[in-house]
Amino acid sequence: MTEPRSDEAQLAVDLAVLAPVLDGAPAPAPSPALVARTLRLALDELAKPPALLPGVAAARAQLPVGFRRELARLLAAALPALALGLAWAALVLRHGPAWLGGWLPADLALALIGAPLLVGLCALGLTTASLPLLAHRRALLRMRGTS
Repeated sequence: MTEPRSDEAQLAVDLAVLAPVLDGAPAPAPSPALVARTLRLALDELAKPPALLPGVAAARAQLPVGFRRELARLLAAALPALALGLAWAALVLRHGPAWLGGWLPADLALALIGAPLLVGLCALGLTTASLPLLAHRRALLRMRGTS
């Protein structure tokens, strides 16, 4: 850090003298027109329905026509892959450390097996969790006539 200059030291002294005076002064109240305008704008903003994201319906709005069909179609394709991914993870977690344990220490073998499995399971989970958003978007595009 740099050394304080003499004008900075003088400013600190002046502020120390001025601080008690400013603390005792009453804070100015906002004008009644500003308060009324702020309240009006706040009520207008709070009256709007909530929006999650642009293009995504609010929580109380109707789902687009075809949303359930799109979600069922996407789930029909994704759930077998999710089941296979979970079965593969269970198989690798069950036999992988024993197989790698012949060449590596047991803790290292478990870490080498567990870390990629955790990443893969997280990716499968995030992909499955995004299916309702994708179904909603596809249903909106179908309603607009863009397939």
